[in-house]
Amino acid sequence: MSARGRKPDPTVDHRIRQAAAGLVLSHGLDFTMDDVAAAAGVGRASVFRRYASKRDMLLETLTGLMNAHVSIPDTGSLEGDLRVVVADTLALWHQPGVARMARQVYGEAGRDPAVAELIRTSMRTRMERSWVVYERAIERGELPPNADLWMLTDLFAGLVAYRGLLDLPLPEPEEVVQVLLHGFTPA
Repeated sequence: MSARGRKPDPTVDHRIRQAAAGLVLSHGLDFTMDDVAAAAGVGRASVFRRYASKRDMLLETLTGLMNAHVSIPDTGSLEGDLRVVVADTLALWHQPGVARMARQVYGEAGRDPAVAELIRTSMRTRMERSWVVYERAIERGELPPNADLWMLTDLFAGLVAYRGLLDLPLPEPEEVVQVLLHGFTPA
């Protein structure tokens, strides 16, 4: 018995995911499934075989982008670790397309509860992964054991999201670290 048709290309799934992520970063949410197919070098049917709708594809793509690697430095001090985390996060906002995509995604979160939940869950999970930085700081005595780690995390994340979404200038990493550790009192 002979097989009919071509063997499935094992790279198609990856190419479609990469094309969708690239389009989200370069065009925000303003692209079509046909655009994804063209960017991936596959037929339209290949995209629709994997995703019933653009929304399904966007939810998976946004999940992948939100779960991007977070550096977890170990410089030996909370100040040094925060400087690396803050610098990496601010650099991310300077990458082409990230601010535009974030504005559209946050706007979509107001209309689509699934997008809102994806952002909430992904951001919390991503931030929690970096808490090893705080746990080491507690062990070294740089933070009290009862430190509100969510507040510390949210102060920084909120500042970056607010300024990034409104296209306001982002501060230098050193300024952010100074305020996180010492408020506005002289160091």
